[in-house]
Amino acid sequence: MEYIQKEKEGACAMLRTTKFDRQLWQLQSFETISYDKDEQLLLIHFLDETTLRFHPVSEDIVFQLILDQNKDSFIECRLKSNYSYAKVI
Repeated sequence: MEYIQKEKEGACAMLRTTKFDRQLWQLQSFETISYDKDEQLLLIHFLDETTLRFHPVSEDIVFQLILDQNKDSFIECRLKSNYSYAKVI
């Protein structure tokens, strides 16, 4: 895991970033996620260089995503249908 420091309205937010082994997890669309526990902000960094921002997402849901065998399906069925999200430009 990697930590990314991000400036946010005069304060620093800490994003914890995880990169998955695409072959091991059979990932087709992404390999990296970032999470800010304090802000409950989840970023999914897709291979086409787009990023989706989900908010608010609890740490428990992020752990479920990390452990889920079918992460692409988890994003479509669990995250997109239950959490607010936007494309980050």
